[in-house]
Amino acid sequence: MQQWIIILWELSPLILGGVVAVGVWLATRRHGTTPLRGRAGVLAAIGGLVPVVSCTYSVVRITPQLLAAMGLDAGRGVQEAQFLIPLAAGLVALAVLCVPGRRNPSASAAGIARRTAFTFLSSGWTVALTAIAVVTVALSLAAGLASVPDQAGNYTMLTVQIGTMRVGTTIYGWYYSIPAMALLMVLIGTAWAGLALVARPPLGDAREQDAAIRRTRSRNIAALTTGAIAFHLAAILGSLAGTSRLGGGLATDAGVINVGSPFAALGSFLSASSFMATCLGAVLCLSVALTAVPRTARARQHTIKTAP
Repeated sequence: MQQWIIILWELSPLILGGVVAVGVWLATRRHGTTPLRGRAGVLAAIGGLVPVVSCTYSVVRITPQLLAAMGLDAGRGVQEAQFLIPLAAGLVALAVLCVPGRRNPSASAAGIARRTAFTFLSSGWTVALTAIAVVTVALSLAAGLASVPDQAGNYTMLTVQIGTMRVGTTIYGWYYSIPAMALLMVLIGTAWAGLALVARPPLGDAREQDAAIRRTRSRNIAALTTGAIAFHLAAILGSLAGTSRLGGGLATDAGVINVGSPFAALGSFLSASSFMATCLGAVLCLSVALTAVPRTARARQHTIKTAP
């Protein structure tokens, strides 16, 4: 029973994110993004679900409290996996989304306007993706600079001086952050390549419909990339929240002096931020999967009536 309670608690941000994603889709389906049909829709559904399923798996298998309840040890490999799984899942999902659509035999190369990878992507998505990537890298660098080598020489520890002694705990140091940042760069590069693959082929005869589909596909690539980074950021924030609990006491003639980590006061904020980042990741990735759901007849009629 205890294990199920832990699992439900750890999965609560994913469940909340799923509820929000469905709610937003229901509220905007009449005038939202153009649904994808056929192979593109199937690939969008698969791609959007891959990061969520992977995050769910990692939460269930990697949660320290759950491992302790099962009598297992959260070793270094387990800790490292929680940071890399979201990015690796994002890469797999991007590979699915970037599968080229069927070529339109009526598409003509004549009169092709110069298009970049961002032609069909709104500037808001570019800003959001850049912002979350910058925050993630900044936290990785800050945690890396605060880390010190462990007994094996790997930068995985944070230590605090208490009198003549030192107490320490693990931190998201260089040992974890350097491989993750390298994978993050690969993820962003893959997203850029995917956007280019969507944008550059010539438009078909039904130019407006083709452009709308490309806007949806470009939006899906940006949303999925942002969602995968959000899951990764949630793992970082959760780890730092655990690190912030480091503390100890020094007995003196005047009493006990309590010493904690440099960011002990941010513990609750980091935990809440990790929860929100997980929710955000679930909302974004599931919104990609929901673009495969066709509009109802009423929604299609509403779109036709409101079309210019």
